Amino acid sequence: MKRLVTIIILVISNICFSQLKSVIIDNKTKEKIPYVNIWVENETIGTTSNEKGEFELKIDSPKIILFSALGFETKRILSDSIKQVIELKPQTTKLDEIIISSKKQNKSLTIGKFKKSKINHYFAFGKNPWIAARFFEYQAIYESTPYLSKIRILTKSKVKGSKFNIRLYDINEKGEPDNYIFHKNIIGTANKGKRITEIDISELNIKFPKNGFFIAFECLIIEDNKYEFNYTIKDSKEKQKGIRYDPKIGLIPRDENKNSWIFNQGKWRKVLKNNNYSSKRYNNKYNQIAIELTLKN
Repeated sequence: MKRLVTIIILVISNICFSQLKSVIIDNKTKEKIPYVNIWVENETIGTTSNEKGEFELKIDSPKIILFSALGFETKRILSDSIKQVIELKPQTTKLDEIIISSKKQNKSLTIGKFKKSKINHYFAFGKNPWIAARFFEYQAIYESTPYLSKIRILTKSKVKGSKFNIRLYDINEKGEPDNYIFHKNIIGTANKGKRITEIDISELNIKFPKNGFFIAFECLIIEDNKYEFNYTIKDSKEKQKGIRYDPKIGLIPRDENKNSWIFNQGKWRKVLKNNNYSSKRYNNKYNQIAIELTLKN
């Protein structure tokens, strides 16, 4: 009788849950694609492929799975049709997106400045991938320093050498991030503690687009970024176990939301106003990720 019950439980478990396991490759070169963010469409479930392009994802019923990687067309697949190998199609790069020329590095301008000491709230990433984006509007004064040189982000991490990805997006007619202006991963590494993490992109020779652009911070749900911790629920002494994926990113409070977006569940949406924050400085404000951008000629 006990054996029969065990068999029934196993059968029900297999019906209720499906473990997706696959490797993602480029459909032209057949090379494995690392750091692909993977979502269950319209749900807060997802993961990231590792450095070998491999991933595992548990779902409770047939779902639409979304695959998003820099330089590749976004792909949506019914989970039941996912095989051991998934192929993504490279995106066509416009010739005018990356302008290569000789340039003299004798003039610079930093925009989006923030004070590290004044920031004490962060965007933390749980078990699901997110992308947080901030729009940088073009101004005429950038004409003398048109090249993107350095990106500086306030990070906080409990993990040594936690990795994240930077995406650079164009803006569409709805004001949303859309289409890449650079088609490869820009991987940043954050050390432990509260730090300003700098990414040098000067060698990419990218000009500041005249219609502005988005800098997006993409968390990576990979083993090297995992941080496990204990916490207690309010009015309870019982300890709970939590997992997040570092690094966290610093947030600046703003009265209006003119440039902040979040990508989750396969969709872009504008950042909402904070409610019930303990900090007066952040309560009833909009969060803007703390990013500085250095321009050079």
